[in-house]
Amino acid sequence: MEHAAIGKEVVILLLLVSVVIGVSRVKRFECVPHSVFAVVLGMCVSYMGGQTAIFTPEAFLYFMLPPILFHSSLKFNIYSLRRTWLSSLMFSWMGTLMAVVLIAWGIMVWTRDTEVAMSMVEALLFASILAPTDTVSTLSLVAQIKSKKKNVTEEILEVLENEAVMNDAISVVLVRLFSWMMSTHTAMSRWVPMEVVLISALLSLVAMLVGILVAKMMNRLQVTDMTMHYVVPLMVYSLCECVDISGILGLFVYGSMVTIPENMRESIGSLSLIIESSVYVMLGLALHTYDTASFGLSFLILISCIVGRTVSVFTLGAFLRGCGRKEWGVGSLLFFSSSGVRGAISFALCQEVDNTFIKSTTFVVIIATMVIMGSLQKCLFHVLLIDRETDSIKV
Repeated sequence: MEHAAIGKEVVILLLLVSVVIGVSRVKRFECVPHSVFAVVLGMCVSYMGGQTAIFTPEAFLYFMLPPILFHSSLKFNIYSLRRTWLSSLMFSWMGTLMAVVLIAWGIMVWTRDTEVAMSMVEALLFASILAPTDTVSTLSLVAQIKSKKKNVTEEILEVLENEAVMNDAISVVLVRLFSWMMSTHTAMSRWVPMEVVLISALLSLVAMLVGILVAKMMNRLQVTDMTMHYVVPLMVYSLCECVDISGILGLFVYGSMVTIPENMRESIGSLSLIIESSVYVMLGLALHTYDTASFGLSFLILISCIVGRTVSVFTLGAFLRGCGRKEWGVGSLLFFSSSGVRGAISFALCQEVDNTFIKSTTFVVIIATMVIMGSLQKCLFHVLLIDRETDSIKV
């Protein structure tokens, strides 16, 4: 009976995924991000029919995320980092650290004198889950915008893409560090931020080295077998993850450097679209995980996430502009601030914490940022960047 029940759930999930993919093909609805439509559709089905889906973190991280990353990495030019390395590092590492501190401060303020009051370490752990931007939704956004962008905005999109990939490393380090501090009752010290940055930098370099070495080996052997080109990326990702380094970064570097048969790109693209739609639908179907009793606090923490993202982006943007990066004007920074969508990465990380309030609030932040910011990103991109560039060209 359990086998049949699971089969019915899979059929419903595939039907919903088919609807999402079908709607994304209709030109009339191209202005609606398919991620937003998928999440809302999943929520509606979960609310009306009680349909649920088990979102297991390990299944997502090891089997669903790699194909999406691999497909996106095939379109990425890794040598563009030569001109965007400073901005990418600042936003992905320093920006994430600043956001964690600001969000944690907001969490401690809003939860003070409540049943869910948190210590500094607990607040920092929670903030580390909420701070990173979602890799899947950000790469999807960049891919959709790139087909209509102007060359002037190329660097901003590349930095946004790099941030989504690279902030995973520091976020995972922070979550594991603060989880260990909680379990061992270790006090917070002034050396923690420096330790996090150094460890994240080292682990990121190791992950990139793994991706580069495997890609060079595949290119040198001139592998043309499609099966191997499916298996090796999964192996690169899993190898990095099992030794506690960033599998996302390692796989992204590998995909940007490896040479694959042309007929394989379309195949990976189709598989990526199916998995990506499934992830968004399953997030919507996870509506049952939210505890409505904490909605007020969850909303206030959502505000802290938005403010923390905006403050860190504008602070780092002012620094970069002072370093001669003139592309970081007010319009660019407003667009970058609005691109702080949280998603499946945060949802997967929060499942490792045994705290109902953290899980419920993470779900609220994910859904709110994905629906609100996800719906406005394309519009803001054109209003803040494309239209301004066109006006300046005309002048």
